[in-house]
Amino acid sequence: MAKVTISRLFEISNYLKTKSGQELSDALSYLSTFVEVTIRNLKNGLNFGDNFQCEIKTVSVLPSTETIILPSSKNPVTQIMVRRAIDDTYYVIDSFGWKYNNSGNLVVKV
Repeated sequence: MAKVTISRLFEISNYLKTKSGQELSDALSYLSTFVEVTIRNLKNGLNFGDNFQCEIKTVSVLPSTETIILPSSKNPVTQIMVRRAIDDTYYVIDSFGWKYNNSGNLVVKV
């Protein structure tokens, strides 16, 4: 079976040779760019950061201790997700919470 490539999937030059293709050249150029970017992203593999407008941080926390996290963006934080917890003994988090403290800093506690 032939390998899927951008040129096999959507070769714009073939369409622009036709009268209809010339009339729709802007739409075809947009579609060509969209297909190229989509194929490239799928080929390279997408990750969490590619699919969501977010900031990914790796932080070290101590149990039952508030840890200040400094976001890079001035936008208010609306959600924090714990994707993975690594410890010498356990990989389970019994409780997790976050808030803004009195100084306006983002604080997490595990």
